[in-house]
Amino acid sequence: MAAGTGPSTASRVEGRMAECKDYSDVTREQLGRLKQKLQQMGITPPEGDNGTIEAMGVKLTVAYDESGQKLRVCIVEKPAFIPEFMVWGQIEGSLKG
Repeated sequence: MAAGTGPSTASRVEGRMAECKDYSDVTREQLGRLKQKLQQMGITPPEGDNGTIEAMGVKLTVAYDESGQKLRVCIVEKPAFIPEFMVWGQIEGSLKG
């Protein structure tokens, strides 16, 4: 798994652009681990490959392309006191296993 182009702008939320990261070489198994970790934290992951995750004031959109093994995650809302690196760290740690 490698981070793709890094943060990019995808959509406007609350007067600013959403922060997005693209992850390549993400297997179905890694996506399953990410969803399992979310459930262990009491967070309901999307049922399919695309959707929204909301917890503790953070709102993410996720889109998984199994054939290309790419995962795109966007932070669309978060409280100011939660730094983005903490959100990315949780996601990346879950993908690594």
